[in-house]
Amino acid sequence: MRLSSKMTLRFISYFAVFYIILLLSVMSLIFYAVYENEKASSYVNLMTMDKMDVEMDIEEKNGSFKLTQKLINSAEKSGGVIHLLDENGQLLASSEKQARSYTMKELAKIEKHEEGHIWRIKNDQYLVFIQNNTAENLLEVISEQGIQHISSTIKQHLSKSDAIVEQYSANGQRQKILFGKETKELEPIKILMGSGNLTETKELVASEILKDGSLLVVRMKNPHYNPSEPIFMNGLKKALIVIAIFHVYLLILIVIFSAFIGNRFGRPVLHFLKRIEKLAGQDFGFVNDHKLRRKRNGRFKRKYRIFDEVDQSLTQLSTKLADNECKIQQSEKLREEWITGLSHDLKTPLSSIYGYSKMLSSMDHEWSQEDVRKFAVTMQEKAEYMDALIEDLTYTYQLRNNAIVISMEEVNLNAFINEYVKNTTSENVKMEQMNSEIHILADSILLKRILDNIVGNAEKHTSEGTSIYLQITELDNKVQFQIRDEGQGIPKDELDNLFNRYYRGTNTTSEASGTGLGLAITKQLVEAMDGEISVQSNSSGTVVIVVFPKLME
Repeated sequence: MRLSSKMTLRFISYFAVFYIILLLSVMSLIFYAVYENEKASSYVNLMTMDKMDVEMDIEEKNGSFKLTQKLINSAEKSGGVIHLLDENGQLLASSEKQARSYTMKELAKIEKHEEGHIWRIKNDQYLVFIQNNTAENLLEVISEQGIQHISSTIKQHLSKSDAIVEQYSANGQRQKILFGKETKELEPIKILMGSGNLTETKELVASEILKDGSLLVVRMKNPHYNPSEPIFMNGLKKALIVIAIFHVYLLILIVIFSAFIGNRFGRPVLHFLKRIEKLAGQDFGFVNDHKLRRKRNGRFKRKYRIFDEVDQSLTQLSTKLADNECKIQQSEKLREEWITGLSHDLKTPLSSIYGYSKMLSSMDHEWSQEDVRKFAVTMQEKAEYMDALIEDLTYTYQLRNNAIVISMEEVNLNAFINEYVKNTTSENVKMEQMNSEIHILADSILLKRILDNIVGNAEKHTSEGTSIYLQITELDNKVQFQIRDEGQGIPKDELDNLFNRYYRGTNTTSEASGTGLGLAITKQLVEAMDGEISVQSNSSGTVVIVVFPKLME
């Protein structure tokens, strides 16, 4: 799989994990909000609920009915009890353990005096909520007993409820406190309004007109006070806090996730940048980061394995650059040696030409015709040597730049080698015969130059009379011919640089040293004709092996 595909899949997996975490977080937040809403809904004032709300909290199973705990809690928090009645007022279910049935007259009284609320629901059933106003109950008992004869039992109930019994005049002025501590007197409008909605008023107030026209008032702290506005504000405040916490959580999650991705992708990138910086500084050594790699085998850890291709490419690049640097240094060394040798090779014949020309032009001495002829021959030889050196140098660069036209044609190699051996002037060159004919595609002129260079080099660097053998071997789809001599061999350091055009293995002062470019040109010619050339040498002699593709019939 390509690196781009791997990285795409890795990013998809990371963001899929992030999406799942975020989805689970949002779902948890929704469940929490629903839970808080359900918990808060048990404190809703039943007087404000519509028919659809209450119908959902009535459960029916096998003809029996049951009120949900949510509805029962709502009734208790609203300061009363709730009953489910049929069309005849018979009790079907109730929040009160010892509940009774109601007549239609009683239900009408409850609705008329706003002592509760009645919902007519499906199947002609009625859901009845009756407020339990403690102040009204105490007032009713006191009225029955008379204000002058409040029993000790009633006083205990009054004390327990922290209730106050007062008497007001007809115009709303407080006349006296019959029971309880003195507090601020009630305004007339408050006495007339009474308790109202139990959950929305802080103080329960119940009043009754006495025979003398005065008002008997019972007032007490409302134990069911739970106004809807603070509930809404508290809910809104909770929602804002939850939203703020969620955003902080989301921010932290993004930071953690970003740091995680940055570590997974940033650390290897920094590692590669360090390697590239080292390569730019020509430091081709291996960089071992233990945070990225395993100690056992040096490979990237599993979480960084996606970058294996990049790491391998950089390793290959480092190796190649190191090899190239080594070759460049070696080439520079050989080039300097070759320039030194070339300068010497040109300087030597130039010195001879210059010396002889100086002698010939001198007026101090008369030279004989024989001397002049000898000087001229020497000067001609030196000029020819210089011309050959320059031609070989030019030829190597033409080969390197593909400026030489190569005319490939079918060549019968056996016949070609036989003809070459017959035409050579050396008696030391011999051919080991083969019966079958072998054909290759080659440029016959350049092939002859290859043989000239190899055979000439063998003759030049072996003692006089050393035999040189040419042998052809047929290999599957290739043809191999060898040029073997029985000389003293080539030293190892010279063997490695034999085909380098900047290398001269012979003494540059030697008369037979040549230009030093023959074997470099030979290698370029062989490779230009899709061939290969190699050398094997030891103390028993040297073998040059040339391999060409075989021309199939």
